[in-house]
Amino acid sequence: MKKKLSILFLGLSLSLVLAACDDDDGGGFDAGAWCADTCEKTVECALGPTLEECTTECEEMAANMLSGYVDAYRTCLLDAECAELNADAMMCVESAEPLCTTDTAAYNRAACLKILECDGNTDPTEDEITQCISRQHGDGDMIKCFKPALVQRTIDCIEDAASCSPAPVATCVYDLLGLELGTGSNNQPQ
Repeated sequence: MKKKLSILFLGLSLSLVLAACDDDDGGGFDAGAWCADTCEKTVECALGPTLEECTTECEEMAANMLSGYVDAYRTCLLDAECAELNADAMMCVESAEPLCTTDTAAYNRAACLKILECDGNTDPTEDEITQCISRQHGDGDMIKCFKPALVQRTIDCIEDAASCSPAPVATCVYDLLGLELGTGSNNQPQ
């Protein structure tokens, strides 16, 4: 349940703000208003963190996500009753997810190559890379909801990382996308 609430909050936070400054398919959104609306609904329905925590996280990710996803998520959230959202914490994430269209194959490969390298495997097999990618998607593939140019900058950051400490994948994703990955070790997103 905690993972579902975290994903819901992530989707909620991401969607609200991201559309605010988005240049992928439109713009002119007010990030503050997006976060305020979404976070107020989150607090009203007791779906997660405090208003202040929600707003802070939301604003960190604003402008980084695809506006179509953010708009659809926000519309779903604001139109839904609290009982619906509490019964299915993922409903708005799932309904908006088809609008997440960023190709993440290059990101997934770069991330796994770096994760495996940091774990001491500098010559992984394709099977090891595929298994790593499957582990990354345990909580869903939210990277596909971010703007392609920012995902490419994240790839570049991961590939250019000279050290494995702090964890380069988690660090680059947070620094460039505002998305905090869960970690099972220093390098492996869960």
